[in-house]
Amino acid sequence: MTTALLQIDQAQCQRSGEWLFAPVSLAMNPGQLAVIAGPNGSGKTTLLEALAGLSLMASGQRLFNHSTELKQWLKHSHYLGHKLGNQGSLTCAENLQFVANVNLTTVSESTIEDVLTRAGLAGYDYQHASDLSAGQKKRLALSRLLLLNKTFWLLDEPFVNLDHAGCEWLYQVIEHHIKQGGCVILTAHDQKKIHAMAQHHMNLEPALEVA
Repeated sequence: MTTALLQIDQAQCQRSGEWLFAPVSLAMNPGQLAVIAGPNGSGKTTLLEALAGLSLMASGQRLFNHSTELKQWLKHSHYLGHKLGNQGSLTCAENLQFVANVNLTTVSESTIEDVLTRAGLAGYDYQHASDLSAGQKKRLALSRLLLLNKTFWLLDEPFVNLDHAGCEWLYQVIEHHIKQGGCVILTAHDQKKIHAMAQHHMNLEPALEVA
């Protein structure tokens, strides 16, 4: 039996009945980063969503702590995709409070204020999410990572809409999480630094034949 915290065995996904990529496998231990790479349309987002538990893999399996139980995996993981999930009619503080409530987590106003400050949104507590710039909206969504105590982060193109300062901030956030024993699986284009930081690279290759 594998000793890895997360084991992905021969994972494959389909779209309209067609196999998107050849089987991929991954074994991750605490404090590691994995990057899913491949050309546009290769299935990176589809794979990440399947790993997150938002959809089913067409073949293969995900083992978290030696178990395929989805409930335990969802308890310890957090997914952030292209749709940021911010509620425009709520303030930044209200957005984080909502996320905490959904995750059955109790947080204080001072904790939320601290998280927003760390995310570069100091003073935006009462600003509606709909009034933020694209980069600020991305920071607000990413601030959930700082709010919730999740071991695994699954991030789809997290650097999109971030300026240079925002990218540097996210590098530091990811690096700190890994040093604390957390794990990150993400997709990224043209981010040489994050590729250099990664211990694992899941390069999606075209499926050669129909299984």
